[in-house]
Amino acid sequence: MATSQSSPVCARFDRFEVDLVSGDLRTDEGASTRIQPLPLQVLRLLLEAQGGVITRKQLRSTLWPEETFVDFEHGVNTAVKKLRQALGDSTATPKFIETLPKIGYRFLVAVEWVARTDEKQHTRAASQELASAAYSKHVTRSVFLGTVLAAAIAACAVAAYLLYRSSSFRAKSPQPSISFPVTSVGEKYSPSLSPDGKQLAYAWNGGAGPNFSIYVKPVGTEGSLRLTSQRDAIDFNPVWSPDGGYIAFCRIKKGNTGIYIVPALGGPERKLRDTHWEQRDIEQYFWYFGRLSWSLDGRLLAFSDRPSSNAPSSIYFLSLDSLGVRKLTSAGWPGDYNPAFSPDGQSLAFNRGSQGVTSIYTLPVAGGDERLLISGSQLGWGLAWTPDSREIVFGRAGWLARSAGLWKISAHGGEPERLQFAEEGTEPSIRGNRLGYARQQMNLTIRRMRLQGVHPSLPSEQFLSSTAIESGPQYSPDGSMIVFESTRSGSYEVWSCRSDGSNPLQLTHFNTVTGTPRWSPDGEQIAFDSRASGNADVFVMDSRGGSLRKQTNDRSAEVVPSWSHDGRWIYFASDRSGAWEVWKMPSAGGPAVRVTHHGGYRAFESPDGQFVYFTKYPAEPGIWRIPRSGGEESVVIPSLEPGYWGYWEVVDDGIFYLDTIAKPAIAFYDFARRRTARVFDLERRPAREIPGLAVSPDSRSILYTQLDALSRDVVLVENFR
Repeated sequence: MATSQSSPVCARFDRFEVDLVSGDLRTDEGASTRIQPLPLQVLRLLLEAQGGVITRKQLRSTLWPEETFVDFEHGVNTAVKKLRQALGDSTATPKFIETLPKIGYRFLVAVEWVARTDEKQHTRAASQELASAAYSKHVTRSVFLGTVLAAAIAACAVAAYLLYRSSSFRAKSPQPSISFPVTSVGEKYSPSLSPDGKQLAYAWNGGAGPNFSIYVKPVGTEGSLRLTSQRDAIDFNPVWSPDGGYIAFCRIKKGNTGIYIVPALGGPERKLRDTHWEQRDIEQYFWYFGRLSWSLDGRLLAFSDRPSSNAPSSIYFLSLDSLGVRKLTSAGWPGDYNPAFSPDGQSLAFNRGSQGVTSIYTLPVAGGDERLLISGSQLGWGLAWTPDSREIVFGRAGWLARSAGLWKISAHGGEPERLQFAEEGTEPSIRGNRLGYARQQMNLTIRRMRLQGVHPSLPSEQFLSSTAIESGPQYSPDGSMIVFESTRSGSYEVWSCRSDGSNPLQLTHFNTVTGTPRWSPDGEQIAFDSRASGNADVFVMDSRGGSLRKQTNDRSAEVVPSWSHDGRWIYFASDRSGAWEVWKMPSAGGPAVRVTHHGGYRAFESPDGQFVYFTKYPAEPGIWRIPRSGGEESVVIPSLEPGYWGYWEVVDDGIFYLDTIAKPAIAFYDFARRRTARVFDLERRPAREIPGLAVSPDSRSILYTQLDALSRDVVLVENFR
């Protein structure tokens, strides 16, 4: 509802009446106070939402234009606090304004819109004056003019009536409202609304632990029905049959990985097909690799799979009549995923990842050419069609689901539009006017362990922490500084601090995924990777964040750089050959030279320059080495688990690394003895797919990243349009 001159500008609720022009707030008892302009604007937005949620993003875009530089958090918190004071409201037991943490606010009381008192009097007087003047003119003017005037008045009256009806309709149209249909603790993934939108299926770990089952619950109720209960299984990605009678889902379980189907009301499950999904790359499946979609006619399941562990994924059709399979797509690593049938059954949307770029495509179900809608970075966190099959809602997020949100784009392509809610949203599901999505919040911190030899000298201590993600630490060669990656600015950037954690300083400002920083041997430069150009490339800057230069320009992805012991070369991982391999290039610039030929990812040269140590990605375990001058590769530590490529570092006499054979711990492999010793256990689990370990130059301190908090909820939006 707009507060223009033709609309009501006063609102009455409970015992209050507020004038949204003057800011006067009056009570039924006659008391009056004046609300300041900023809190008044917040109140207006809340009242106009008519019980719906006003997100913090909506507040920011309305109250502070994009070019305005302001401490938004402080500003909006202060405005809401002053508004509560004026209304005598409580944050603990709110009567008027409810806070939805990290989402926004909602007004809890019914609102009646009324005209201002002075406007009523002005309108009445103006009407009387106009009537008197009209009577005088009627006596002196001709009948013809009177007829024309009457027709004009009638036309204006009809237009005013239609405008009133239109404004009233718009004002009364329901606003989107947000709720949390699953309030149980633990991690919830893959929300999926039933065809009638009245039930919600999802994967849940029961509150804790690595195993997940499929659950169903009616929207608006508390109880849930557990559909699967296989021990040591990871069940995920439930999708409904068109009649709502069955649910197909994915399972990762040793010896029984594949596609299954189960009655939506519970009953025996049936396996439809084996697949090559693997537990060791589980993050891909839960975080953004949707695998299933059920066709409108109920005869096909679209699914994503790969023919072997190291092959890229493709989209297939599985016939539920014959269980026969037809391959639809082919692409490079990591391949195609997130298949989604359109509601009209005519098209299939899917994501494609290749060379660090994520794209959204559509494909005619009956056969035909692929159509590219959009390409960029971080676009692969779930797809869902709107009910009219005209638009696609997709999740976009940084790594580890930071800076997430939902966007929509026309099925014909064009510019995407960000939804004004769904902060930190991924994995959308749409039925009718309901939108469900997953919302993840996590906290990674850097801890420090002091050592005496290869044994702890003191308990571990918190070193770098915030409400965001802190990872990728590395000591400077002289041990006085630390460089690390952090999302405290809103996206992954490179930061530095002193060796005691003080004086954090942001070094890069790309506002995109930027990290894995490494010091040059002389401490004067820092190499890192970034998606700033839309492609993953290696950059170098001086230690204070200046003199930035781009090292790589190939269309492939180049990531995780490191320096040779003499500073003359920069090693990095690239998929330019079709698979991840280790390459190196002169640090001053020049052509790249391939180092590995059987897979390679993160690489470090030994301090004496004799060997290059490296891990492989994405599926092969171990730490390997190859002579710097060339030769055969050999495995040094076979037990480093895939996904933890960033939890190891080479020192003079050995390798510190993450050992996950039993409880996660930092271990030390001694070169001379060729033996491994357990150094200390981790208090909490490590995080995959990040650089997570650093050793001080004197080997007396270790910095490591751990996952301090992870929560994942399902959010439901009513009246989504």
